[in-house]
Amino acid sequence: MLHRENRIRQYHTSSAADLIKEIMEFYQITQTDLADRLGVRVSQKNISEILTRKRFINEVVALRIETVMGISSSLLLELDANFKLRRAKEAVEKSTPKNPSDKFLKRYDWVTA
Repeated sequence: MLHRENRIRQYHTSSAADLIKEIMEFYQITQTDLADRLGVRVSQKNISEILTRKRFINEVVALRIETVMGISSSLLLELDANFKLRRAKEAVEKSTPKNPSDKFLKRYDWVTA
């Protein structure tokens, strides 16, 4: 039954960085090597910031990674979006009181359809 109090458990949330690191380790390539392969405007510093989640990939970088590493650009972007969403949910949960909000939509019995 759908109910606001029911929660979907999410056991693991990874970002594109996790997948990129795994492929880099498998092929034994460095951040500098990957940056060189990705081309213009992607420096080793950019790669480092992506791998440490200080920065997230954009569509252009995702497409370049797809070309170089064979990882689906849509998968990379989806991983990062889910990771950022999970992080935001955790921040909201920490700052939100445990009581249900009075602002949640409710159907009033005086409303007729």
